[in-house]
Amino acid sequence: LPEVRFRAGIHTARVLVGNYGCDYRINYTALGDGVNLASRLEASNKVFGTVVMVSESTADSAAMEFQFRKLGRILVPGKVQIVTVYELLQEKDDPTADANAEPHEGGEQKVLHCWQWIPKDLLRRAVQAYVWGIALYINEDPRGALPWFREALSVLPSDQPSKAMVEMCEAAAATEGRAATPFDGIIRVTK
Repeated sequence: LPEVRFRAGIHTARVLVGNYGCDYRINYTALGDGVNLASRLEASNKVFGTVVMVSESTADSAAMEFQFRKLGRILVPGKVQIVTVYELLQEKDDPTADANAEPHEGGEQKVLHCWQWIPKDLLRRAVQAYVWGIALYINEDPRGALPWFREALSVLPSDQPSKAMVEMCEAAAATEGRAATPFDGIIRVTK
């Protein structure tokens, strides 16, 4: 069978779910602002090169079971509220995780990340550098954040969120002082 790849956006909210329509045409669907935001998060994966993006409400709800990486604060089309988003990395404290991970040279373990098997330690180190970078970026310091995102890429060159953030930091630095609005650490998703 061919490999199937998809992206997902997950948001935790109250929505209406059920059969809607009339006697001759019924559609089972979900309605509400939460459904709309989840759809926007799915599309926002493209900005960061991620597979599963979740909202802060979902990350908070699942923090005991899963490990997440804070990607940043985004503003999605059709919304006025800024959303803090996270990338789903892996299950947390799964006793079978190491047993299910693929072996790597030298006895290291690999984890599946963005459709690639990555050495577990490299992903951990890249995420640590990214976390420092995104904290500075959110606090309106793209120049200070840039070396951290570059560090993440030096550890893990395939890390798509770090690549995206390097580009955003460089763009912010290039327009510093000339932008119509001052830099505010918010990532505006346009598509």
